[in-house]
Order: sequence, then C-alpha cells, then structure tokens
Amino acid sequence: MNKRTLKIITGILTAVTTLTLLDLGGGKGAQNEVKLQAPSLVYASATGRSSNAGVLIDEDEEEAERRAEEADTEEESDLVRANNPDVFNLDDYTITAPANYEEIADKVRGEEEDDDAEKKDGKYIWTKKISKIYAAPSASSKVLGHCKQGEKVVRISYSGDWSYIRYSGNRKGYILSSTVSTKKVSTPTPTPKPSKYYIPQPKKNCVYILGDLVYARSGPGITYPKKASYRRGTEIVVASTTNNGWIKTDKGYYIKKSLTVDYPITWDKKKATPTPTPKPSAAQLRYMRLSGFVRYVSGYVGCRYVYGGSTPSGFDCSGFSMYCYQKYYGIHLPHGANMQMHRGRKVSLSALQAGDLIFFDHDHNGKADHVGIYIGGGKLVHASNPRTGVIKVSLAGKKDVIAARRYI
Repeated sequence: MNKRTLKIITGILTAVTTLTLLDLGGGKGAQNEVKLQAPSLVYASATGRSSNAGVLIDEDEEEAERRAEEADTEEESDLVRANNPDVFNLDDYTITAPANYEEIADKVRGEEEDDDAEKKDGKYIWTKKISKIYAAPSASSKVLGHCKQGEKVVRISYSGDWSYIRYSGNRKGYILSSTVSTKKVSTPTPTPKPSKYYIPQPKKNCVYILGDLVYARSGPGITYPKKASYRRGTEIVVASTTNNGWIKTDKGYYIKKSLTVDYPITWDKKKATPTPTPKPSAAQLRYMRLSGFVRYVSGYVGCRYVYGGSTPSGFDCSGFSMYCYQKYYGIHLPHGANMQMHRGRKVSLSALQAGDLIFFDHDHNGKADHVGIYIGGGKLVHASNPRTGVIKVSLAGKKDVIAARRYI
C-alpha cells in the first residue's frame, strides 16, 4: 500500500470516527461527555471534493507528492503542491466544524433544557407559612431569619427545590420553593391575648344600680309611689330619659339617674363590715410627707441654672431649695445659702434624712456658698452650675461640707 492510498483511508476513518463521537454526545452524564481537543473537528464531506478520492494518480503525481513531503521547509512543500494541484491533500477531503462540541451537539440533536439550571425571575412571591431563610440552598446551612405567613418577598432566581429571595431590610437568602406561592397569601389575623384581668363591658342602653338599695317609682319624681327596689349592680334596660334627671326603664318604672352608672359593677349579697383604716403614726406620716417631697424635688432635675433664679424657668442653688420648701411645705426660707444655713435645726451628717439641706463652703471662709437638698440613699439634688443645671448626684466623696439643717 503506497502513501497516497494510506492518506485516503486515514481521511475516511477520521470522518467515520468523528460522526461516531457526535452520536455519543447525545447521552447525558459525565461518562458520555466528549471533550474536543482542538478548536476544529474533521469529518467527511458528502459532496464536493470527496468525489476526487477515487481518482487514480499517475507516477508524476506520486513524484510531486514525494518531493512535497521530503521538502525541507513548509514553504517548499506548499510551493510543490501549488505547482502540482493534483497532489493529494487531506484538507481537500475535510471541512471544519462551525464551533465547539456543544454547538455541534445542539445542531445534531437539538437543544435540551436543563431542569436544574437556575432561572432568573425578579417576581413577587408570598410565603404560605412561617418559613426559615437560609444562607445557602441547604437545610443544614445557617438560618438568617424567618418570614411570616403571607409575607411578600422578591424571588431573584430559583432552581430545583430552592428559591433565592430578597426579603425585609433588603436582605437576601434561600427559601424552600415549596413554602412560597406566586399568588398572594393572606396574613392570618392574630388571636388577641386575653386580658390579665377581666373587665366587664357595658351593654348598649343599659345602666347599673349604684346604691345599696334603690327604689323605682311610677313617675319621674320622689313624690310618686314606689313600684320596685333594686340592689347594687342590678342591670336596668333604659327605655328613655327625662329632662329632670330620671330614667324610664323597659318595665315603665322611673329611677333617679344619679343613682346609676353606665358600667357593670359587682355586689356582694352579704353586706361586708368595713375594716377601719388604721391611722398612721407620726413616723409614718413624716415618711409619707418626705417621700412625696423627694418625688417633688426630683421632678425638677434638668431645669436650667440661672444666677439669682428661683422659678422652674431657672434656679440657682439657694433659689431651688427656697422654691421647693415654699411650694411643698409652705416654709419660707431666705434667698441665700449662708442665710438658709442659720435657719432650722442642726443635724449631723450621720443622721441625715430626706428633706434636709446640706451646705458647702468652697471658699473655706466659714460661710456657706452652696446648698443642696438631701433626698435619701446618699443622693443630693441641687442646682449645680450653668453647664449642668439641676442634677441628682451622689453625696459620697463630696468635699467642703460645712453643715446640715432640718426644717420640718
């Protein structure tokens, strides 16, 4: 077998092998996938120059082909072939595939849609129930949050069992496609929580007896005969009202409106004996008064500091103590820390009580130049300075305390 015949047979076998590979590409799976090793694919042409494959080549052609193959360079080989057009050339019996394997496979068997491929969307969807949002399309991945039933989200894309969504706060994550719907899902109406205490609700056109025992009369006045009597809390249906303050019931009787209320009340049939309220002791009375004074004084925290001021629009230190004592207790103190220090009774720092005034001598000249109100618990309320205004501070660590006085 000479070289020319060998080349012709090689070209035919290449074409047959190529068509076989194309047929194998129709199957799915990595085991049937054909990877092309070059950008072009060679296969036999059914028309055109393939008919020349059977032409007999004379001795001159054989010599020209031999010289072309034995040429030292590719340029010399091309020159020999150009001068002898009948020299066999495998390229004359092949054509080049238009593109890669995927395009050839599509041309041979048609494009097949991959069900698992990700589909772009961008539509609104609604959650059918409370659903978890995952960081990745896996139930074992991190849970980023939850969507309520009926929550509206944007489906960016979806693939298989998972949908990639954008939900509240412009956050993104994955949700099971089975938990969402392209149709609007209504949000469930929350069940109201029961009240801790039952509050009876009034009925329309009804009133309730307020007194322990109330009589109903035949007419709208106390001069009319008594027709019935009602205990406290009895429900009365109102038929109409009169201009002189009487209610006409559905039975035709009249009851004084002032002896009824428009909300349900209870009535203990056994008349309870009232427990007398014990009178507070002097110490208890003092504590209650001081507790109220502490709340009163603390209510001015945050007011401005104004030098010489003695009103809520602006206080200085002695103006603040003077104002609080005058308004709460009716005790008049002079405007000035040193003058206030000479009023009241002297108190040691170890026996301080809420309401006592504490005086400071920052100049160390024996005179008080600042005052604050002690409110108990080691705390002091005072008009400090223009920067802070009226503030509450701890007495611990305060220096320059010169005296404490009590006025109540």
